[in-house]
Amino acid sequence: MQLLGKACSFSIKRLTISQKLIGSEQESGKEIASFETQFITPEFQSLNRRALITSVIASCAVLPKSPVALAEDSSEAPQKERFTSAEVARLLSPIPTFTIVDKTGTPYMVVGEDAKMSAYFFTSFGEAERVLNLAKKSASRGLKELQTEKNGERKAAGQKPLTKEEIEVEVGLNPWESARISSVPLDFAVTLSNRGKLKGAYFRVAPREEDIDDALVVDKSDDLEEGKVPLFYFDDLELESGKENWSGSNKEIPLYFQKGQLLNEWKRRNPKKDIPEIKTTELFSLLTTLVQATSNSDADLEKLVIIAPKDSENKAALCEKRGGIEKPFKLGERILVL
Repeated sequence: MQLLGKACSFSIKRLTISQKLIGSEQESGKEIASFETQFITPEFQSLNRRALITSVIASCAVLPKSPVALAEDSSEAPQKERFTSAEVARLLSPIPTFTIVDKTGTPYMVVGEDAKMSAYFFTSFGEAERVLNLAKKSASRGLKELQTEKNGERKAAGQKPLTKEEIEVEVGLNPWESARISSVPLDFAVTLSNRGKLKGAYFRVAPREEDIDDALVVDKSDDLEEGKVPLFYFDDLELESGKENWSGSNKEIPLYFQKGQLLNEWKRRNPKKDIPEIKTTELFSLLTTLVQATSNSDADLEKLVIIAPKDSENKAALCEKRGGIEKPFKLGERILVL
Protein backbone atom coordinates (compact mmCIF):
# COMPACT_ATOMS: atom_id res chain seq x y z
CA MET A 1 0.00 0.00 0.00
CA GLN A 2 1.43 3.37 -1.02
CA LEU A 3 -0.04 6.36 0.78
CA LEU A 4 2.41 8.91 -0.49
CA GLY A 5 4.20 9.77 -3.65
CA LYS A 6 3.88 13.52 -3.66
CA ALA A 7 0.67 13.98 -1.70
CA CYS A 8 1.88 17.29 -0.33
CA SER A 9 2.49 20.32 -2.48
CA PHE A 10 5.80 21.71 -1.29
CA SER A 11 6.28 24.56 -3.73
CA ILE A 12 4.88 27.50 -1.77
CA LYS A 13 7.15 29.19 0.74
CA ARG A 14 6.01 28.66 4.31
CA LEU A 15 5.27 31.62 6.58
CA THR A 16 5.14 30.39 10.15
CA ILE A 17 1.92 30.87 12.04
CA SER A 18 3.92 32.40 14.88
CA GLN A 19 5.02 35.22 12.58
CA LYS A 20 1.44 35.87 11.52
CA LEU A 21 0.06 35.96 15.06
CA ILE A 22 2.76 38.07 16.67
CA GLY A 23 2.96 40.45 13.71
CA SER A 24 5.95 42.17 12.20
CA GLU A 25 8.54 43.71 14.52
CA GLN A 26 8.11 46.94 12.53
CA GLU A 27 4.46 47.23 13.53
CA SER A 28 3.64 49.76 16.22
CA GLY A 29 2.06 48.64 19.45
CA LYS A 30 -1.07 50.53 18.46
CA GLU A 31 -1.43 48.42 15.30
CA ILE A 32 -0.78 45.19 17.15
CA ALA A 33 -3.34 46.04 19.80
CA SER A 34 -6.15 47.20 17.54
CA PHE A 35 -8.95 44.72 17.00
CA GLU A 36 -12.60 44.57 16.10
CA THR A 37 -15.50 42.15 16.25
CA GLN A 38 -17.00 41.41 12.85
CA PHE A 39 -19.99 39.41 11.71
CA ILE A 40 -20.22 36.91 8.88
CA THR A 41 -23.86 36.10 8.17
CA PRO A 42 -26.81 34.93 10.28
CA GLU A 43 -27.38 32.20 7.70
CA PHE A 44 -23.93 30.71 8.24
CA GLN A 45 -24.24 31.00 12.00
CA SER A 46 -27.48 29.01 11.99
CA LEU A 47 -26.31 26.18 9.72
CA ASN A 48 -26.74 22.69 11.13
CA ARG A 49 -23.24 21.61 12.07
CA ARG A 50 -23.53 17.94 11.13
CA ALA A 51 -25.24 18.69 7.83
CA LEU A 52 -22.56 21.26 7.05
CA ILE A 53 -19.76 18.81 7.78
CA THR A 54 -21.12 15.96 5.68
CA SER A 55 -22.00 18.24 2.77
CA VAL A 56 -18.55 19.82 2.66
CA ILE A 57 -16.78 16.46 2.90
CA ALA A 58 -18.97 15.22 0.08
CA SER A 59 -17.84 18.19 -2.00
CA CYS A 60 -14.30 16.78 -1.95
CA ALA A 61 -15.49 14.32 -4.57
CA VAL A 62 -15.61 17.07 -7.19
CA LEU A 63 -12.09 18.25 -6.46
CA PRO A 64 -9.31 17.41 -8.92
CA LYS A 65 -7.90 13.91 -8.50
CA SER A 66 -5.38 13.70 -5.67
CA PRO A 67 -1.76 13.50 -6.80
CA VAL A 68 -1.54 10.36 -4.70
CA ALA A 69 -4.00 7.58 -5.43
CA LEU A 70 -4.21 4.79 -2.93
CA ALA A 71 -5.57 2.62 -5.72
CA GLU A 72 -6.45 3.15 -9.36
CA ASP A 73 -9.81 2.04 -10.63
CA SER A 74 -9.20 0.32 -13.95
CA SER A 75 -12.84 -0.32 -14.70
CA GLU A 76 -14.61 1.98 -17.11
CA ALA A 77 -18.01 1.21 -15.63
CA PRO A 78 -19.27 3.53 -12.84
CA GLN A 79 -18.45 2.15 -9.41
CA LYS A 80 -20.36 2.53 -6.17
CA GLU A 81 -18.87 4.95 -3.67
CA ARG A 82 -16.87 3.09 -1.08
CA PHE A 83 -17.50 5.38 1.88
CA THR A 84 -20.26 7.81 2.75
CA SER A 85 -19.55 11.38 3.78
CA ALA A 86 -20.82 10.55 7.26
CA GLU A 87 -18.31 7.69 7.54
CA VAL A 88 -15.42 9.94 6.56
CA ALA A 89 -16.62 12.49 9.13
CA ARG A 90 -16.52 9.72 11.78
CA LEU A 91 -12.87 9.16 10.91
CA LEU A 92 -12.15 12.77 11.89
CA SER A 93 -14.57 13.52 14.71
CA PRO A 94 -12.66 11.77 17.55
CA ILE A 95 -9.58 13.93 16.89
CA PRO A 96 -9.44 17.20 18.89
CA THR A 97 -7.99 20.37 17.42
CA PHE A 98 -7.19 23.52 19.36
CA THR A 99 -7.97 27.10 18.45
CA ILE A 100 -7.62 30.55 19.99
CA VAL A 101 -10.84 32.30 21.00
CA ASP A 102 -11.97 34.91 23.51
CA LYS A 103 -13.95 34.19 26.67
CA THR A 104 -17.20 33.88 24.71
CA GLY A 105 -15.78 31.58 22.02
CA THR A 106 -15.29 34.22 19.33
CA PRO A 107 -12.25 33.21 17.24
CA TYR A 108 -9.17 35.38 16.81
CA MET A 109 -8.12 36.08 13.23
CA VAL A 110 -4.88 37.59 12.01
CA VAL A 111 -3.73 39.17 8.77
CA GLY A 112 -0.37 37.87 7.63
CA GLU A 113 2.10 39.04 5.00
CA ASP A 114 -0.03 37.26 2.40
CA ALA A 115 -2.83 39.73 3.28
CA LYS A 116 -5.20 36.86 4.12
CA MET A 117 -7.32 37.03 7.24
CA SER A 118 -7.03 33.61 8.85
CA ALA A 119 -8.02 31.59 11.91
CA TYR A 120 -6.14 28.44 12.87
CA PHE A 121 -7.03 25.02 14.23
CA PHE A 122 -3.87 23.51 15.70
CA THR A 123 -3.34 19.76 15.72
CA SER A 124 -1.77 19.91 19.19
CA PHE A 125 -2.57 21.82 22.37
CA GLY A 126 1.12 22.59 22.90
CA GLU A 127 1.40 24.42 19.58
CA ALA A 128 -1.71 26.49 20.28
CA GLU A 129 -0.36 27.38 23.71
CA ARG A 130 3.07 28.27 22.33
CA VAL A 131 1.63 30.54 19.64
CA LEU A 132 -0.75 32.26 22.07
CA ASN A 133 2.08 32.96 24.51
CA LEU A 134 4.21 34.41 21.72
CA ALA A 135 1.33 36.63 20.61
CA LYS A 136 0.77 37.92 24.15
CA LYS A 137 4.46 38.70 24.69
CA SER A 138 4.91 40.37 21.32
CA ALA A 139 1.84 42.57 21.74
CA SER A 140 2.85 43.49 25.30
CA ARG A 141 6.34 44.46 24.14
CA GLY A 142 4.94 46.61 21.33
CA LEU A 143 2.54 48.37 23.67
CA LYS A 144 5.29 49.13 26.18
CA GLU A 145 7.50 50.57 23.45
CA LEU A 146 4.66 52.78 22.22
CA GLN A 147 3.90 53.94 25.77
CA THR A 148 7.56 54.84 26.30
CA GLU A 149 7.56 56.77 23.05
CA LYS A 150 4.39 58.66 23.98
CA ASN A 151 5.70 59.52 27.43
CA GLY A 152 8.97 60.74 25.90
CA GLU A 153 7.05 63.10 23.65
CA ARG A 154 4.99 64.36 26.59
CA LYS A 155 8.10 64.92 28.71
CA ALA A 156 9.71 66.93 25.94
CA ALA A 157 6.56 69.03 25.81
CA GLY A 158 6.57 69.54 29.58
CA GLN A 159 3.57 67.29 30.16
CA LYS A 160 2.98 64.57 32.74
CA PRO A 161 3.20 60.86 31.81
CA LEU A 162 0.09 59.16 30.48
CA THR A 163 -2.50 58.15 33.05
CA LYS A 164 -4.03 54.66 33.04
CA GLU A 165 -7.11 55.97 31.25
CA GLU A 166 -4.98 57.80 28.67
CA ILE A 167 -2.90 54.69 28.05
CA GLU A 168 -6.04 52.74 27.16
CA VAL A 169 -7.06 55.41 24.65
CA GLU A 170 -3.73 56.44 23.11
CA VAL A 171 -1.77 53.19 23.37
CA GLY A 172 -4.42 50.52 23.60
CA LEU A 173 -4.82 47.23 25.44
CA ASN A 174 -3.31 43.84 24.66
CA PRO A 175 -6.08 42.02 22.76
CA TRP A 176 -4.59 38.62 23.53
CA GLU A 177 -4.98 38.96 27.30
CA SER A 178 -8.61 37.82 27.09
CA ALA A 179 -7.79 34.90 24.80
CA ARG A 180 -8.13 31.25 25.73
CA ILE A 181 -7.55 27.94 23.96
CA SER A 182 -10.66 26.08 22.91
CA SER A 183 -11.10 22.66 21.34
CA VAL A 184 -13.23 21.56 18.39
CA PRO A 185 -13.24 18.21 16.53
CA LEU A 186 -11.10 17.77 13.43
CA ASP A 187 -14.19 17.23 11.24
CA PHE A 188 -15.37 20.73 12.17
CA ALA A 189 -11.94 22.23 11.42
CA VAL A 190 -11.66 20.40 8.09
CA THR A 191 -15.15 21.56 7.13
CA LEU A 192 -14.29 25.25 7.55
CA SER A 193 -10.89 24.80 5.91
CA ASN A 194 -12.46 23.15 2.87
CA ARG A 195 -14.84 26.06 2.32
CA GLY A 196 -11.94 28.25 1.22
CA LYS A 197 -12.56 31.97 1.55
CA LEU A 198 -15.63 32.64 3.67
CA LYS A 199 -16.75 36.27 3.83
CA GLY A 200 -13.16 37.40 3.49
CA ALA A 201 -11.75 34.91 6.00
CA TYR A 202 -9.76 31.70 5.73
CA PHE A 203 -9.61 28.78 8.16
CA ARG A 204 -6.49 26.62 8.39
CA VAL A 205 -5.63 23.35 10.06
CA ALA A 206 -2.12 23.88 11.40
CA PRO A 207 0.45 21.23 12.37
CA ARG A 208 3.35 21.89 14.72
CA GLU A 209 6.40 23.48 13.14
CA GLU A 210 8.40 20.42 14.22
CA ASP A 211 5.99 18.15 12.35
CA ILE A 212 6.38 20.23 9.20
CA ASP A 213 10.17 20.02 9.48
CA ASP A 214 10.04 16.25 10.03
CA ALA A 215 7.78 15.78 7.00
CA LEU A 216 10.08 17.84 4.80
CA VAL A 217 13.04 15.69 5.84
CA VAL A 218 11.16 12.42 5.23
CA ASP A 219 9.86 13.62 1.86
CA LYS A 220 13.15 15.30 0.92
CA SER A 221 11.30 18.50 0.03
CA ASP A 222 11.95 22.18 0.69
CA ASP A 223 8.64 23.61 1.82
CA LEU A 224 5.07 22.77 2.72
CA GLU A 225 2.14 24.78 1.45
CA GLU A 226 0.17 26.47 4.22
CA GLY A 227 -2.96 24.54 5.11
CA LYS A 228 -1.38 21.16 4.34
CA VAL A 229 -1.11 18.71 7.23
CA PRO A 230 1.44 15.86 7.09
CA LEU A 231 0.70 12.42 8.53
CA PHE A 232 3.35 9.80 9.33
CA TYR A 233 3.03 6.02 9.00
CA PHE A 234 4.80 2.70 8.40
CA ASP A 235 3.79 0.34 5.62
CA ASP A 236 4.19 -2.62 7.96
CA LEU A 237 2.30 -1.31 10.99
CA GLU A 238 -1.20 -2.83 11.14
CA LEU A 239 -3.00 -3.22 14.47
CA GLU A 240 -5.80 -5.44 15.70
CA SER A 241 -8.62 -3.42 17.24
CA GLY A 242 -11.03 -4.64 19.87
CA LYS A 243 -13.82 -2.60 18.34
CA GLU A 244 -15.00 -1.49 14.94
CA ASN A 245 -13.51 1.70 13.58
CA TRP A 246 -15.22 4.44 11.55
CA SER A 247 -15.71 2.12 8.54
CA GLY A 248 -16.65 -1.00 10.49
CA SER A 249 -13.22 -2.67 10.22
CA ASN A 250 -11.59 -4.42 13.19
CA LYS A 251 -8.08 -3.75 11.87
CA GLU A 252 -6.27 -0.44 11.92
CA ILE A 253 -3.46 1.17 9.95
CA PRO A 254 -2.54 4.17 12.12
CA LEU A 255 -1.53 7.56 10.75
CA TYR A 256 0.15 9.99 13.15
CA PHE A 257 0.47 13.78 13.22
CA GLN A 258 3.83 13.43 14.97
CA LYS A 259 6.78 11.32 13.83
CA GLY A 260 7.95 10.70 17.38
CA GLN A 261 4.62 9.18 18.33
CA LEU A 262 4.85 6.79 15.39
CA LEU A 263 8.37 5.75 16.37
CA ASN A 264 7.39 5.20 19.99
CA GLU A 265 4.49 2.96 18.97
CA TRP A 266 6.74 0.86 16.74
CA LYS A 267 9.36 0.45 19.46
CA ARG A 268 6.73 -0.51 21.99
CA ARG A 269 5.31 -3.23 19.77
CA ASN A 270 8.52 -4.33 18.07
CA PRO A 271 11.38 -3.75 20.53
CA LYS A 272 13.74 -6.16 18.74
CA LYS A 273 12.97 -5.18 15.16
CA ASP A 274 14.69 -2.54 13.08
CA ILE A 275 12.72 0.62 12.41
CA PRO A 276 11.30 0.53 8.87
CA GLU A 277 11.23 3.44 6.45
CA ILE A 278 8.97 6.26 7.62
CA LYS A 279 6.39 7.37 5.08
CA THR A 280 4.26 10.51 4.94
CA THR A 281 0.96 11.47 3.38
CA GLU A 282 -1.18 14.59 3.63
CA LEU A 283 -4.51 14.93 5.42
CA PHE A 284 -6.58 16.69 2.75
CA SER A 285 -5.22 14.57 -0.10
CA LEU A 286 -6.10 11.50 1.93
CA LEU A 287 -9.65 12.72 2.53
CA THR A 288 -10.10 13.39 -1.17
CA THR A 289 -8.97 9.85 -1.91
CA LEU A 290 -11.41 8.41 0.61
CA VAL A 291 -14.34 10.38 -0.77
CA GLN A 292 -13.47 9.38 -4.33
CA ALA A 293 -12.91 5.71 -3.45
CA THR A 294 -15.07 3.10 -5.16
CA SER A 295 -15.84 -0.56 -4.54
CA ASN A 296 -12.71 -1.47 -6.54
CA SER A 297 -10.35 0.68 -4.45
CA ASP A 298 -7.65 -0.60 -2.12
CA ALA A 299 -9.10 -2.71 0.70
CA ASP A 300 -6.67 -1.12 3.15
CA LEU A 301 -8.53 2.18 2.98
CA GLU A 302 -11.13 1.02 5.47
CA LYS A 303 -8.40 0.26 8.01
CA LEU A 304 -6.97 3.78 8.12
CA VAL A 305 -7.28 5.63 11.43
CA ILE A 306 -5.80 8.95 12.48
CA ILE A 307 -4.14 9.03 15.90
CA ALA A 308 -4.35 12.25 17.89
CA PRO A 309 -1.20 13.56 19.60
CA LYS A 310 -0.64 12.27 23.11
CA ASP A 311 -2.80 13.92 25.80
CA SER A 312 -5.04 15.61 23.21
CA GLU A 313 -8.15 14.09 24.73
CA ASN A 314 -7.23 15.28 28.22
CA LYS A 315 -6.33 18.76 26.95
CA ALA A 316 -9.62 18.98 25.07
CA ALA A 317 -11.50 18.13 28.27
CA LEU A 318 -9.50 20.82 30.10
CA CYS A 319 -10.41 23.38 27.42
CA GLU A 320 -14.07 22.46 27.76
CA LYS A 321 -13.90 22.85 31.53
CA ARG A 322 -12.21 26.24 31.29
CA GLY A 323 -14.73 27.40 28.71
CA GLY A 324 -17.62 26.68 31.04
CA ILE A 325 -21.02 27.33 29.51
CA GLU A 326 -19.59 29.34 26.60
CA LYS A 327 -19.46 27.93 23.07
CA PRO A 328 -16.09 26.48 22.05
CA PHE A 329 -16.22 28.32 18.72
CA LYS A 330 -18.68 30.97 17.57
CA LEU A 331 -19.61 30.81 13.92
CA GLY A 332 -20.53 34.21 12.54
CA GLU A 333 -18.22 36.36 14.69
CA ARG A 334 -14.51 37.06 14.71
CA ILE A 335 -11.91 39.20 16.45
CA LEU A 336 -9.51 40.67 13.91
CA VAL A 337 -6.04 41.52 15.20
CA LEU A 338 -4.08 43.79 12.87
